[in-house]
Amino acid sequence: MPISPELQAKIDALEDEGLRTRILRVLTGPGKRRVSDEAIYENALAGYLVAKEQQARLRTWHDDEIVAFARYFLEKRPEDYAEFLRQEKEFNEIEPDLALAVRHLIWQWMPDLDFPDCDELFGKFRDYVKSDRV
Repeated sequence: MPISPELQAKIDALEDEGLRTRILRVLTGPGKRRVSDEAIYENALAGYLVAKEQQARLRTWHDDEIVAFARYFLEKRPEDYAEFLRQEKEFNEIEPDLALAVRHLIWQWMPDLDFPDCDELFGKFRDYVKSDRV
């Protein structure tokens, strides 16, 4: 079943090309749909807007903050720090128990940090380790 001209116009008006592509892939892909094309569009758009809003609320981490956390981590838990570096560099993956311990350490360092910002710092720290600036 073809996409209605009205819905196609809405999709074409979206600024984000990736969002347009994802919506069109769902609407034109195989499989039986249990909801209308309009509902698929609305749901995809709502999810996109929520994700964009969450991203906008994330704290912007500066290099000096990431370096300060690295120093804190090294000072407080030198063995875990060395193990984190080893796992990241050798496997590009951190074991769940160590990842959780590092997140707890982040919250000790910044107690009022919310989960998405903690997660963002964790990711920025992993990037820092990969950058060989450590």
